[in-house]
Amino acid sequence: MMHDHHQPDSSSRHSPCRRMSGTAALLFMALCVITCLVSVASAQSPTPNGEGKAVTDGIAAIVNTEIITVSELQMEMGDEFFRLKARYDGDELKEHLSQKRLEVLTLLIERKLLVQEAKAKTISVSDEEVDQAWEQMRRNPAGFPPAATQSKDILREELMARRIRDIEVRRGIVVVPEEIRAYFKEQQQRFTSPGTHHIRQILLLPKLDEDRETLKTRAEVLMSQLKEGTSFEKLAELFSDGSESVMGGDLGFVTKDELLAPLREALDKLSPGEVSPLIETEIGIHILRLEENRPGITQPFEKVKEAIANRLYQEKIQESHDKWMSSLKDRAYIEIRF
Repeated sequence: MMHDHHQPDSSSRHSPCRRMSGTAALLFMALCVITCLVSVASAQSPTPNGEGKAVTDGIAAIVNTEIITVSELQMEMGDEFFRLKARYDGDELKEHLSQKRLEVLTLLIERKLLVQEAKAKTISVSDEEVDQAWEQMRRNPAGFPPAATQSKDILREELMARRIRDIEVRRGIVVVPEEIRAYFKEQQQRFTSPGTHHIRQILLLPKLDEDRETLKTRAEVLMSQLKEGTSFEKLAELFSDGSESVMGGDLGFVTKDELLAPLREALDKLSPGEVSPLIETEIGIHILRLEENRPGITQPFEKVKEAIANRLYQEKIQESHDKWMSSLKDRAYIEIRF
């Protein structure tokens, strides 16, 4: 169960002051003692609050019978303040900082829950494993939380969290061939290259001091000549302002994503050999002729089945992780104070 110190839940079920008995009462008494001890010990180690000011240490969150201090949160934040300050300022900076603090605090709470679960199931990490991970992290700190790079104790907790997560989350997860085949059929567009279209273009750009109506009149003259049978290639060479005019307006094979939206819409209505009506864009006025369509090519199943299997496995891992983590939080006492 999760509590937010700044947004207290009116429900008695979530109130830390609710009537308790037995183990629950002992747990609450322990939390009170922890709170008092930390309050007395505050001001011993000021830390930056992300705004360049010193922050007196205190409780950022309580997770069952353990606390996460403000200094732990700030250490885990690392250089986030400076990265955000480079992009935002004022109220926008405060909003992004608040959001980032909550994200980091959530990760700290989850790691605390994982370590508690690992200890409850007598899962440990040897000194040798910690030393090996420490050396590896010194060579490449990517993938490790910032605080782990400062302390072997925090690194040990990180390794314990990863171990219990792997054990609980990956247990019993398999991807069967039928799932892979079904995904390939349902998501075939993911494995199919986009179709291409061979087109020619006449592009008219406005001349100096030429208004839109005059430009359109010039384009209509060319359109009349095309209807009378004049060669598209010849008109493109003589009148098109596009760089492809020297090749008779030949743009080669293109995908629709390479074209401006009005050109894509016009292309959808053309069959090979047909000429489009005048197409106006922010650039100028276009006339297209579709030469040929080539459909996209679907990769063979055998070539992509391993990638599909990996994707499905990762999706199942994430689903399992979210469900398990949610159950841990539901069974825990969590109070956010910072």
